[in-house]
Amino acid sequence: MKTLENKILRFDNWSQPWTFKESIEQTLNESELTLFREIWLKAGNFELWNHSDLILGCKASQKFLEDNYSLSDKAIANVVRGLSYEWK
Repeated sequence: MKTLENKILRFDNWSQPWTFKESIEQTLNESELTLFREIWLKAGNFELWNHSDLILGCKASQKFLEDNYSLSDKAIANVVRGLSYEWK
């Protein structure tokens, strides 16, 4: 999990946030990729993001990640930020 977290934290191209997911996936080995895709899928679940306000979706996704994965606050923030661009 720590290696995956470090790779998530390395992403800094927020001028092109739509590249987050693909950029991270390109750096992962098979087991990390499986875990990242699970995190992305579950934290991006429609039920978490089905709000008229994007901020509510971000908060719900953040809470889900905090409750279910051992990621730092910054890594969670990066994942949520990446997901939010898919829901805009």
